[in-house]
Amino acid sequence: MVKGINHVSFIVSDVEAAREFYQSVLGLTLVKRPNLDFPGYWLDLGGGQTLHLLAVDDPYHDVPRPLHLGRDRHLALSVANLESTMTRLAEHKIAYKVSQSGRSALFFYDPDLNVIELTEV
Repeated sequence: MVKGINHVSFIVSDVEAAREFYQSVLGLTLVKRPNLDFPGYWLDLGGGQTLHLLAVDDPYHDVPRPLHLGRDRHLALSVANLESTMTRLAEHKIAYKVSQSGRSALFFYDPDLNVIELTEV
């Protein structure tokens, strides 16, 4: 039945800051978004998959988050080289945690505390 992931949506408090973060830190590019009744952006994740940034009220704003980033809801993206990705994150002053599983992966927050996992493939 399922053929793959079409998109993932993140609620963001400042859509312009979120767009800048995902474009500058992860190198994502904008794709066309329909005219909806709230602000947002769609970004290309490759393979026809997109990340939707939604400027809507966050019903989870006051929900406590797990201390271990990998045990929170998160988006996992593949990267070709984790070492160069770590350098890029450091250049942007983004704190990250290396996976405790021993896998070649790391976790970090976006500006709205959405968790991103990057895994080397």
